[in-house]
Amino acid sequence: MISTAGTNLIAQASRVQIEQRLELANRPAGWSAVAALAAALALCWLIVWLYRRERRAGASTRVRLALAAVRCVVMLALLGIWFQPVIATYLHRWIDSYTLVLVDTSSSMDLQDRYRSADGIERVAALLPGRQREPIRRSELVEKILSQSHNKFLRDLAANNRVKLYTFSDDARTVCTLRSASEERFKEVATPGSAARQEALVGSNQLASMPIDLPARGAVTNLDRALRECTNAMGQSPIAGVVILTDGGVNQGDSIEAIGHWAREHKLPLQVVGVGDSSPPQNVRVAELIAPDNVFAEDPFAIITQTRGQGVAGETFQVNLIERRADSGGPGRIVATKSVTFAQDDDVQPVTFEHRQGAVGRYVYQVNVPVGPTESIADDNTRQTVVNVIENKLRVLLIAGGPSWNYRYLSRLLQRDNTFEVSCWLQSADIDAVRDGDVVIDHLPATPEELFAYDAVIMLDPDPLELTADWCALVTELVTRHGGGLLYEAARPHAASFFNDPACGDIIKMLPITPDPDAEIVLNEIGHYQTQPYSPLIPPAAAGHPVLKLPDRDTGGVGWGQLGGVYWHYPVLREKPVATVLMRHGNPRMSNAYGRHVLAATQYVGAGRTAFLGFDGTWRWRAFGEEYFNQFWVHMIRYLVEGKLSGGNRRGMLLTESDTYQLGETVRVTARLFDPSFRPLQIDSVDAHYSMDNEKGDVVLQKTADRPGWYEGRFIPSRTGLCELTLPIPDADVGTEPARKEIQVVRPNLEIVQPRMQRESLIFLAEQSPGGHYYDVDEAGRLPSQIPDRHESTTIRSRPAPLWDRGWVLATLVGLLCVEWGLRKAFSLL
Repeated sequence: MISTAGTNLIAQASRVQIEQRLELANRPAGWSAVAALAAALALCWLIVWLYRRERRAGASTRVRLALAAVRCVVMLALLGIWFQPVIATYLHRWIDSYTLVLVDTSSSMDLQDRYRSADGIERVAALLPGRQREPIRRSELVEKILSQSHNKFLRDLAANNRVKLYTFSDDARTVCTLRSASEERFKEVATPGSAARQEALVGSNQLASMPIDLPARGAVTNLDRALRECTNAMGQSPIAGVVILTDGGVNQGDSIEAIGHWAREHKLPLQVVGVGDSSPPQNVRVAELIAPDNVFAEDPFAIITQTRGQGVAGETFQVNLIERRADSGGPGRIVATKSVTFAQDDDVQPVTFEHRQGAVGRYVYQVNVPVGPTESIADDNTRQTVVNVIENKLRVLLIAGGPSWNYRYLSRLLQRDNTFEVSCWLQSADIDAVRDGDVVIDHLPATPEELFAYDAVIMLDPDPLELTADWCALVTELVTRHGGGLLYEAARPHAASFFNDPACGDIIKMLPITPDPDAEIVLNEIGHYQTQPYSPLIPPAAAGHPVLKLPDRDTGGVGWGQLGGVYWHYPVLREKPVATVLMRHGNPRMSNAYGRHVLAATQYVGAGRTAFLGFDGTWRWRAFGEEYFNQFWVHMIRYLVEGKLSGGNRRGMLLTESDTYQLGETVRVTARLFDPSFRPLQIDSVDAHYSMDNEKGDVVLQKTADRPGWYEGRFIPSRTGLCELTLPIPDADVGTEPARKEIQVVRPNLEIVQPRMQRESLIFLAEQSPGGHYYDVDEAGRLPSQIPDRHESTTIRSRPAPLWDRGWVLATLVGLLCVEWGLRKAFSLL
């Protein structure tokens, strides 16, 4: 049996080989063995001699020799018993050694190099004949090294040691463990705890046909962490060597110098294969692209890009703006071209394109710098984005408590402007009065089908007596769920009753301000009307807001500081935390603990936008020019309805946490869906789709618990570029557009700041480690022969099992003696 200590020792082994031997426990050695052999031979000779000379009758010579043989066998058996034969069991404890292979899968390994030096071209030609003049992806070179000749590189590494294949970027991830060729030559035995330690090993037969596909998507390169994680995971197992395939772009963790020092301290041989072009980079890339998500047809808009040049100081490049419809294929058409000249290395040049589009739809705008013949990286010369061109025909519901000057001028403005389709509901008008508007209504829209047809609701000091709680809830749903816009303007007749009416609570909650419960008291203190008008004060944070864009006038134009018009305002406590204040009161007396009184503010509410206007004197701006009043209201309404018009199908909306994601980052997709009656959709899952160039995929969105109508799913884009998400609306009418969302997938900035292969650093790293070497890609085939077999083994001999102290041995001896005695008697030799 095996002792407890031996069992514990076996349990720590990678594997155990059993060997059994026949041994003689009392075997003589040296001259004693010679003497024993001589004595045995002499005894046998004497037995034969005596039997041959025996002359008794009845026995022939042949019989006597047979009897002599039996006697000799008995004597030899007795001699064997004296030697004490035993069966000894030997347990060979084998501790496997490992070769660690670390493959860099950070995003920089997805770059494509254009090799310019003769040495670089020659190295690539050795691996990829005929491809050396083309852009070569670094990850493709790695896969070629590992997979050529049926994965010969890995099979050669596994000739003496097990091989653990890892990928690394921010940390190390195990791909597989390869069985060494030496361990396939004998049978293993189960040992205590071996099932828990057993790895999923890949044998040589499997390895020859195993596909090698290691996509490079990591955001950073942290070689330090990867080395420490891999070596710590080995425990006490010997490490024969570490093979690293990388471009050396370490941008997180310890530096190359510190890693080399650590490897030398731990006596860890690093065999480094450098991948990529080590020549100084010559590269132009489109670093940033900024464009509005939504624009109105025929409105001018700007597309701003930043181009960065490395190693191209003094050179001039052409920058193209290319346009195509999102639902059409093809390369698109060049709509504008500009030139940039880089004054110095690593220079950044901004380029602005002014453009307008008259046709409604979704358009892909691509900024492209043609790849030069000497550029080292070819896949960062293009960026693209999607702009949604929205129709100018906006449906507006205008509700007014009375025929104020603001109502009169605004209703006429919207009726004259062909981009609006307005319905007016003047609450103070007689029941038989002729209503204003492009689309005349005879009642206040009060059903989802009627109200949800509008893009925005403008409430000019409405009378709350006509506004029910159910109607206010429908307006809330229009804004929060369907992306509609809402503006409330306060005026003297009905503002106080509106803010105190419980039925209007849902609308008040959506406004970007917190009402002051003591508003009437404040008005009494400051006076209901001021004797002189005050201009609104624009906070610095709102100076560039699209609502506040002033008319372009060559001469005589005035700014917001010169526009008067505020004689009366409704005081509120403060703006809400997520609101944007557009205007505050210009009179320092009109203030409270939170600052000057808010006159105008906006905020996002769910999928839509709301606005608050605390005074009714915008019509007075017409004294400075009609365009001041007109442009403010047109910009305000367009801003409010932009959310709904850009949200795609009114029954569905796709959302992501960001518009830009790094390569390898998980995209969380959320959808909000309604059935044909605008109730939350109740099915368990829906299928969304994504497309990037010619690559397409599906994303299953599962129903979110406790959130009716909400669905969620995740996916990881596999390449950089524009990714379009589409979601067909379930049970939609024929021709209904799907919900859409575009995201931009970019390469992590850290991975392209220094795009060239850091050959000198990698050589230094390899030389710092004991026994380490650096290899170019065409020399990688020589690497496996430099890694020795470092496995360790020990042998345990169990307690021997005796063969002589057995009943069958005694029975055999007695039987042989009885046979001899019986034959002698039969032949009268007794």
